[in-house]
Amino acid sequence: MDENLSVDVKDAAVLPWQEANWDRLSAAKKSGRMPHALLLTGGVGLGKSWFAHRLAAALLCNDPLEDGRPCGSCQSCRLLRAETHPDFTWIQPEEPGKAIKIDTIREFTQKGALTSRSGGFKLIIVEPADALNTAAANSLLKTLEEPVERTVIILVTANAGRLPATIRSRCQRYHFAPPDEGTALTWLDKQVQDTANSRLLLSLASGGPLLAVKYARDGILAERAKMIDELVAMLQGTQDPIPVAQRWSNLEQDGVVKWFSGWVIDLIRVKIAAESANIINVDQSECLQALARKVNSKRLYALMDRLFDANRTLGAQLNTQMQLESLLLDWAGIGVE
Repeated sequence: MDENLSVDVKDAAVLPWQEANWDRLSAAKKSGRMPHALLLTGGVGLGKSWFAHRLAAALLCNDPLEDGRPCGSCQSCRLLRAETHPDFTWIQPEEPGKAIKIDTIREFTQKGALTSRSGGFKLIIVEPADALNTAAANSLLKTLEEPVERTVIILVTANAGRLPATIRSRCQRYHFAPPDEGTALTWLDKQVQDTANSRLLLSLASGGPLLAVKYARDGILAERAKMIDELVAMLQGTQDPIPVAQRWSNLEQDGVVKWFSGWVIDLIRVKIAAESANIINVDQSECLQALARKVNSKRLYALMDRLFDANRTLGAQLNTQMQLESLLLDWAGIGVE
C-alpha cells in the first residue's frame, strides 16, 4: 500500500502522536542543524507522508508560525499548494506498486537541480523509498554522500529493511510508532461520522489511525464480512475455493493478504491462549474460538508461512488467481484429521 493514503485529515495541525518528532526537527531548524537526509519509518497509516509534506511546507514557508508550522498564506505556501514551487520535488513511482527508476533520480540530481532557486531550503520527498530499484538507489546514494547545503531529502517508507544499509546509514532516522489506543480513538472519532466501529477499524489497521480513516471512508467492513463468510464456508466444505479465488483476484491485493493473514494469525493466537488471546478481528471472537477447535496447528503455521511469502509477491505476478487458488485450497484442507 502506498505511503500516501490520500486521506483528507480535518485537523491541519501536526498529528498528536507525531509531536515529539516534530519538536525535535523544529529545534534542529532553529539551531541551524537540520539534517540533509531524513528517513521516516513506521507502519502504514501513521501519517509519515503527512508529516513529510508538513515539514517540507514548514521549511519552505516565508513566515512560519511560532511552533514551526507553515503559515499557509505566504507566497511559498501558495506555490506549494498549487504544486508549482520551484524548490520542492516529490518523487513517486510512475504507477502504484511499480519501481522508482534511475532516470527519475538522475533528473533531480543533475547539475543545479539540488540548489534552491529562492535562496532558502530545497526539499525532495521520496516515497515509498523502498520502491527505489537498485540503480536508482545507487544513484541516490551518491547524492547522499555529497550533500548540498540547505537541501533536505526526506525518504518515507513502511519497509525500511528493504532499503540498502548504505542509504539507511546516511540518513537521520525518525521512527513513528502507533499511538496508544485512547489517543488514537479520540483522534479517529473526530475524523469519521460513524464512530461505533472505531475500535474495530483501528485494530484492523494495526493501530494506524490514518489507515483506519481510509477503511471507514472506503466502507471496507462490508467486503471484509463477505471474505470472512467465504473463509468459514470453505472450511465447512460448503464453498468451492476456486470461484472465491477468482473473486478475490479482482480485489485490491494488499487488502486481501492483510485480511487473510490477520484471520490466520488470530486463529493461531486463539489456539495458544484461547479466551485471553489479543486478536485483530475483535468482533469475531466467538467464531474464531469455534474454528480454532477444528483446525490443524501444523497446517495453520504452514499456511501462515505461505501468506508471509504471498505478501511480497501477490498482485505483482501474472498468476495472482492461481496463487490465491493454492492458498485457499490449503485453507479448505486445514481441518483436524
